[in-house]
Amino acid sequence: MERILTKEQARRFILRRQGLTGEYLYEGTQGVIDFTRAAGCVQYDPVDVCGRSPEITYLSRVGDYAPAMLWEALYDRRELVDYFDKNLCILPARDYPCFARTRAYHQSAERRSFEIVEKLAPYVRSYLTEHGPSFSEQLPDLGRADWYWSRTSAVRATMEMLYFRGELCVHHKEGTRRCFDFANNCLPQEVVSAPDPHPEDDDYRAYLLYRRIGAVGMLWNRRSDAHLCIPDFTAKNREKAYARLEAEGKILPLRIEGLKDIFYVQKSDEPLLEECLQRQYAPRTELIAPLDSLMWDRKQMEALFDFSYTWEIYTPAEKRRYGYYVLPVLQGEAMVGRIECLRDKKAEELQVRAYWPEKGKTYDRASLRQSLERLSKMNGMKKLRFPRKETKKLP
Repeated sequence: MERILTKEQARRFILRRQGLTGEYLYEGTQGVIDFTRAAGCVQYDPVDVCGRSPEITYLSRVGDYAPAMLWEALYDRRELVDYFDKNLCILPARDYPCFARTRAYHQSAERRSFEIVEKLAPYVRSYLTEHGPSFSEQLPDLGRADWYWSRTSAVRATMEMLYFRGELCVHHKEGTRRCFDFANNCLPQEVVSAPDPHPEDDDYRAYLLYRRIGAVGMLWNRRSDAHLCIPDFTAKNREKAYARLEAEGKILPLRIEGLKDIFYVQKSDEPLLEECLQRQYAPRTELIAPLDSLMWDRKQMEALFDFSYTWEIYTPAEKRRYGYYVLPVLQGEAMVGRIECLRDKKAEELQVRAYWPEKGKTYDRASLRQSLERLSKMNGMKKLRFPRKETKKLP
């Protein structure tokens, strides 16, 4: 028999599952690792206006988060790894074998600039063997190649393709620049050489769907941006994957009052679901990253939270309703507004450019300011600055 939840109960469960309400569930470097394991992955994006999307994601979950913790988890302890899940992500190193199909996909001769990559690959291997971890610009200029965004250096294209294939790993980053090394030098041999645990197509799709349900916390059975990068995820294959997970007892169906769609949670989250039906949690104010898993299915977000969000970074300036890099503001169990911030390194300040409160929603200014101070501290800034002449309500 399907359980029926109110929207309020559904919101509370999602937020607690995500670690966004009540006391912080995660602390320190281990908290960064534990949250990533709980979510499956944290989506990466290189744009850095007031912190990159994964940094803001960790800031909203890990109580004492500092960027050095992510560095330690990724490049010192190697518990996490840069690779692909839902697009480019940070994911648990122990899950790396599960993406053997992604690595095999990039072996195909149909991939971009394949002939150039094959020609230069021996030279790149030789260079890394002799010199150790290297950035592509450290190698000699060996021409240009067509790449995914635009033409780039042939060496960079080769190193990135070897990374896509799993031969190389990101040794570390300096800003957005990736330093590469052999995967065997970055990850345990048993992880690099492990066989694909999901060799059949249906196995793999079900595995990825299960991860996405956990990443969002609760997911409805309909077309969703949360399914991005699940291969051949047609409506038929989606139905098959949901049915399979339910038959295996890995997910539980739910109904939400006022909504016709069936929602699913991971079976392992049933105790937390029961807890959320019995209690409330102390409210927090958190700034939500544009690519946060909470926002992956924006139609579901609108249906459950009554909050419509578009990341306007690719919208022409004259057509934007809000701004270039605007963060949703979560207070308690409600989305109460959106805010635009900009880091000014020269002035060593985090500038709050504008705040747009949601119609009909009240918000706690003091709590919002505390969240902005955390964001400022994460960015290494010394102060917050607000516009002298307010044109919009600001905290």
